[in-house]
Amino acid sequence: MNGAPASTPGLSIVIPAWNEEARLPPTLARYLTALESQRLPFEIIVVTEGAGDRTVEVADAFHARHVRLLRFPERLGKGGAIMAGVMASQYDWIGYVDADGPLEASELVAIAEGLGDADCVVASRRVPGSRAVRGQPWERRLAGGLWSALVRAILLMPLHDTQFGAKFFRRAVLLRALESVSVKNWAFDVSLLFQLFRSGRSIREVPATWSHDPDSRLVLTRVVPIMLLSLLGMRLMNLGTVRRPTPAWILQFALRFATE
Repeated sequence: MNGAPASTPGLSIVIPAWNEEARLPPTLARYLTALESQRLPFEIIVVTEGAGDRTVEVADAFHARHVRLLRFPERLGKGGAIMAGVMASQYDWIGYVDADGPLEASELVAIAEGLGDADCVVASRRVPGSRAVRGQPWERRLAGGLWSALVRAILLMPLHDTQFGAKFFRRAVLLRALESVSVKNWAFDVSLLFQLFRSGRSIREVPATWSHDPDSRLVLTRVVPIMLLSLLGMRLMNLGTVRRPTPAWILQFALRFATE
């Protein structure tokens, strides 16, 4: 991560986008309106990876409003796309949000400003004060609750919602943590947060006003086994105080599912 450019005060937002021609434009319009109403310097970096639709064109249409486009012909996975965006960012505060814009635009800057006295701020759907504009179906709520319990039990990390698509970081802290993150699939979020947690960085979980996207592409039957194995792998690789060599089965798993 040493190739990242020098930073200046402001906020960089990274949005990974794979075939997001429908969901990306309204998200950019909402977030840009909110960011432009603030005095904080900002940029939005849209990272397209292996897009087979018009994601590139719709993102590029916002170029004049401080939106930068990074285009990759191959799939990078969510984590890989975020890492690429982080490396291209220029401001001291860096966040990433999902392309469907789950966080209310009015809270974007306010939550990011929590970095004034924290290394990482995690927007959460599962702490007191959070509010759902459009809630999740019961099976998503059940899966989210079980995942949260597993994260706390297996990784001993006291967070209630590691998977909501809005997180913010101090730049130097994020770059250091990413050096130890190898998982680029749907478990990227928890892997990154775990590296911050185990290195003693301050993580603040704050309530969010959020909305579930009924067109979400997350297929629970496919993603849950991948994430569970990733979770167990993280725990096995970090037992005790000495970092152990990665077990062979974890390496095989990572090669197969790292970017899915």
